[in-house]
Amino acid sequence: TFEQEVGRPDGARRSCDPGWWAIMEHNGDRDPNARSTWALSAMWCLWLIVFTSTALIPAREHWWLFNAAVMALVLVTIWMPDQGDTVFPYYSIVILPIVVFKSVFVGGLWSFGILGYAFVIVPFWDCFVGVDVGNQTREVQKELHDAFRFELLTLLVSPGILGCLLYGAWLANFGGLSLVEIAGLSVGVGIITGVVGIVAGHELCHRASWYERCFGRLLLCCATYGHFYIEHTLGHHKWVGTDHDPATARYGESFYAFLPRVVAGEFRSAWRIECERLRRKGLPLLHHEIPVYFLASLTISCVLAIFTGPMAFPFFAVQSAVAIILFQSVNYVEHYGLERVEVSLGQYEVVQPKHSWDAPTRITNHIMFRLQRHADHHAHAGKRYQTLQAYDSAPQMPSGYATMLLLAFLPPLWRAVMHPRLLAHRGQQVGQKFRHGPSPWAELVEVASKASVVGAERTTSLRCRLAGA
Repeated sequence: TFEQEVGRPDGARRSCDPGWWAIMEHNGDRDPNARSTWALSAMWCLWLIVFTSTALIPAREHWWLFNAAVMALVLVTIWMPDQGDTVFPYYSIVILPIVVFKSVFVGGLWSFGILGYAFVIVPFWDCFVGVDVGNQTREVQKELHDAFRFELLTLLVSPGILGCLLYGAWLANFGGLSLVEIAGLSVGVGIITGVVGIVAGHELCHRASWYERCFGRLLLCCATYGHFYIEHTLGHHKWVGTDHDPATARYGESFYAFLPRVVAGEFRSAWRIECERLRRKGLPLLHHEIPVYFLASLTISCVLAIFTGPMAFPFFAVQSAVAIILFQSVNYVEHYGLERVEVSLGQYEVVQPKHSWDAPTRITNHIMFRLQRHADHHAHAGKRYQTLQAYDSAPQMPSGYATMLLLAFLPPLWRAVMHPRLLAHRGQQVGQKFRHGPSPWAELVEVASKASVVGAERTTSLRCRLAGA
């Protein structure tokens, strides 16, 4: 689980990539064995208290003051060291529900204010706060893996998401909101569920303890996507980078073509995997888990409606749809155009860091539990988020997920930015022939072969002429 990159010293930093859209670089000179002092942890704790206290700023009267305070506090972290063993930076996820509900209180089109944060302000933070290239030694990773403070945060996400759903449903019924404001509220809570809920659920579903997996499945059911637990752990991680994986976007495939394919494909894959499990264990269809997950999602929406009112049903449906779309857009960028070699019929090379796109931006990695260090997650799925490392062999996106999702929604821009990087990465895969899109090495071999044939024909023709003379 804690293997280091081949040919690299234990805990070596990730090399700088000139293609990153970032001004600052963090932890390049950090000792990989370093631990945080009590003073540094206290500083992050104080920052989190002040950051959370922005919720006390009245929304309608001081909307711009609130946004200025949030911006300033995030930019302050440029000068705050992070040794990787402090959990407080990950609690910055609290800003999402604060922004969502304050935007709704301001009213009107400001109810969609979280979209401005997600696709304008967070990309700005990723650029100016910069990238984190630091790694830890195997010894430090083992210590962090067993640190309960990181596990506790992921467990606390479940009551947090349920609280957001309950409060959102109450506002939809009794908040005196217009249809536009209810729509903004539903979209905002969907972003919370997609960015925090599903991502934390994904983290928990990979864990060994039964209670963590239960909390993970609960979070997925809050987005009506419980079957993801089955497909992701038993399907995606096995077949990533192949045509058998619906969650691997193919070269040239737009997000809008990928979305219906992945949603339908993941459901079919999960259903097939679950049916195979029942057949293998000799269990009747009554033990099928997928209907249970959908029943759990229906139960959540019914409970919300009982305690708040009938508007809870459309509210829950819209936020679920937004969460699924947002999470699938993350799936789209994580493996776009990357392929594993089929070494024999139906057998593929071992999953390696080169099969996932990485993004080392500091802010988005804090908000999304280091999901952007995706190469290490796929190479070592048992590692907890706080121990994920940044590998030199992993292809790099120029910025964090927030920026890349915006590009993915605009296919011409996405291709303009990503195809040169993808082709450069493919050019390093010596001898590999890709199933979708160009194969740089195969094309070079083909050109060389044609040149050799033409050369041989010309030599033969010249010999014939000389013989005739």
